[in-house]
Amino acid sequence: MQPKRKGFILWKLIQREKATRYMLISLLSFVATVSLVRSFLALTGYPQLGSGTLHIAHVLWGGLILYIAAILPLIYLNPRLRIIVAILSGVGVGLFIDEVGKFITRQYDYFFPAAAPIIYVFFLLVVIMVIMIRRPTVVDGRAELVQTLEIVREQLYRPLDPVERAHIEQDMRRVMDTDTNLQYKEMARQLLEMVQSDPRSVPDKTPAWWLRIAEQSERWLTEKRLSWLLGVGLALLGLMTLKNPAQLWLVRIIPNSVLVAFLRAHAGRQLAAMDAPGFFNTRLILEVLIGLLLLVSVGFLLAGRKRVAFDLGYFSLLLSLTVLGMLLFYFEQFSAVLIVGFQFIVLFGVMYYRRKYLKRED
Repeated sequence: MQPKRKGFILWKLIQREKATRYMLISLLSFVATVSLVRSFLALTGYPQLGSGTLHIAHVLWGGLILYIAAILPLIYLNPRLRIIVAILSGVGVGLFIDEVGKFITRQYDYFFPAAAPIIYVFFLLVVIMVIMIRRPTVVDGRAELVQTLEIVREQLYRPLDPVERAHIEQDMRRVMDTDTNLQYKEMARQLLEMVQSDPRSVPDKTPAWWLRIAEQSERWLTEKRLSWLLGVGLALLGLMTLKNPAQLWLVRIIPNSVLVAFLRAHAGRQLAAMDAPGFFNTRLILEVLIGLLLLVSVGFLLAGRKRVAFDLGYFSLLLSLTVLGMLLFYFEQFSAVLIVGFQFIVLFGVMYYRRKYLKRED
């Protein structure tokens, strides 16, 4: 009898400690880069670096920065380097993808209307990736040891703080108590002893200013105040979402009024409805639907039905950000950044309220 052939063994990927933090830094760097580049170019009249036939596009600088971000962790092991790599990766991909319109058109069109939605979809995919990383997963003994070794390396640079020590003690005791591999159990015991034998302690120091602001904000932001602020945010978003349909309706009734002129006020590039009538009609339908749903959620909140209100608001904001957002970026181009950013702030507030207060009631 021939021995059974073993199949391909895929190594289980182990998530790095503080992976969510590094991904958020990279994401924020990406958003800041695209926003600053577009704003700078619009304010300066879209200058070009070069002369004559030579033109050095910023996509080249993005590729160079991305390559630097890729090789730095291959060369160096310093833990603090990861923050620099996260920033460089966000800046590099921001400079790279900002010129996507040039590479999906024959006319080499930087202002191609679909470029903004493509960049926004990329942003959404990264956000989904961050959410998936944040979800707790089942970690085996090997993964616990690898993550602990990554934290223990910090002892060469500084003493571990009490939170890190407690985290290591909890994980290593879990490996010692539950894992079936004797080698892993012994390694966990040795790591635990090494961490506990470190006589150094973290000196007392004043927390960073952003931590102090976050702590004061959390104390001030009571459940009642947060509920009130989210209600105002949902109401504003509902009215802003209905702005475009209301403008088209008022044009037929009072075409030359001050109100219509105010609703037509706009900053930045904008595509006309006649350029893509099918997309524009879909946008109108979604704006009416989502705007009304947001206002209905505010009505439930005023009636004291917080669970229904925030569940409906959560669904409406997700629908707006994932579907309507792409159409907004198509017609409003990058001037839609502010409204979409405000939607994300309200969405995170709703998620925080549901997790902290509604689940606690359950």
